Amino acid sequence: MAIRNNYSDFVQGTAARKEAPVQRPYVRPAKQTAPKNKAVRRRISLPEVAAAMLALFSFAICAYMMVSYVRLRSELTEMNRSVTYKRSELSSMISHNDAEYNRIMASVDLADIEAIARGELGMTYASEGQICFYSGETSDYMRRYGN
Repeated sequence: MAIRNNYSDFVQGTAARKEAPVQRPYVRPAKQTAPKNKAVRRRISLPEVAAAMLALFSFAICAYMMVSYVRLRSELTEMNRSVTYKRSELSSMISHNDAEYNRIMASVDLADIEAIARGELGMTYASEGQICFYSGETSDYMRRYGN
């Protein structure tokens, strides 16, 4: 490659220079006007805002009441389950107590108890003079001191 003194005619090196982009003047976009058939935006009046707030407040109250109702129903269901469990537990205890009572009563023989009381302890039936009768016609209670 030959190098010349006049740099305007030739470009040195292998890379060519790029041209500067053309500067175009800035054009402001035109205002877009709404077509005549579109609705015009209007301001919301105070009664409309109050009605919307009232509706929102009513919705919040209804939502709270529904949530409270569901919670109460859940508690009621749980209490019913608890009552059912307690009833079955009571029934089981009653049957166990009846079985234990019957076992104890079967193991006790009253004739043996009477024989031991008369023979070993010297007990006898009450005689005619040892028995005292009273009438309980009044609602008061009676105290007895001595014989």
